[in-house]
Amino acid sequence: MRRSDVVIIGAGQAGLALSHCLGRAGIDHAVLERGRIGERWRSQSWRSLRLLTPNWLNALPGSPYK
Repeated sequence: MRRSDVVIIGAGQAGLALSHCLGRAGIDHAVLERGRIGERWRSQSWRSLRLLTPNWLNALPGSPYK
């Protein structure tokens, strides 16, 4: 069994962002997800959803802004 300093429950947008930040800080961690990574964004999102913030503000940490 692997031991980690931090366990993140859920690999949604917040869990992935936290994992990236912990990795960059050199903190050992594990991410647990019961389904596919980011599944809710694929299967349970609203087609009518519109964000009123700039795109760069909604990107995951470490992903290039386009």
